[in-house]
Amino acid sequence: MSNSDTPFGLKPIEHLNGSPWNGVTRKFRVDATAGDLGIGDPVVWNGSGNNGYPEVVLATAGAENKITGVITSVEPDPDNLDKLYIASADSGYVNVCCDPDVIFEIQGCSDSALSSDSIGLNAVIVKTHSLDTTYGISGVEMDSGASTSPSADGSYQLLIIGGVDREDNDLTAVNAKWKVLISLHSFRAIDTDNSTEEGATGV
Repeated sequence: MSNSDTPFGLKPIEHLNGSPWNGVTRKFRVDATAGDLGIGDPVVWNGSGNNGYPEVVLATAGAENKITGVITSVEPDPDNLDKLYIASADSGYVNVCCDPDVIFEIQGCSDSALSSDSIGLNAVIVKTHSLDTTYGISGVEMDSGASTSPSADGSYQLLIIGGVDREDNDLTAVNAKWKVLISLHSFRAIDTDNSTEEGATGV
């Protein structure tokens, strides 16, 4: 069976303890240099703040690049109530799921098919698709072999903890949907030798 190629970034679905995601987020500021940002985009705190809120930018794909959380909604703009995302030349506010114990659903990319043997490995995000500006939805996926295949590597950004159990999801085909934990999390990552950032290493 083939899977639909419908990237959506990362979608919070449950907590590590098995309880459903409770919807709690934290408000962050986005400045005009952050790049196009929409729902499902992974972001990283840039170490600055604005108007009393910490600032985030789009997280960089690849090993050793931290992720602070995932955008779940864009704050309404009184001057543009139809605004579904924040364009790269704009500023605004977003609500971010930044709990390091939240499990996310993400689509694997189209380059390689994985299998249940990939559960327990680490992976990185990949930006093959652009943000869907019609609906404000992220195009980020999990790299299943485009440039960095999943491996037991603590410098990778994600930890694959399961496959999404749905009839329309074939874990042996490309674009399968997986359950992941943000391993290289800003609020949990470990600086192992003052140069290398590592999170939970897969097995």
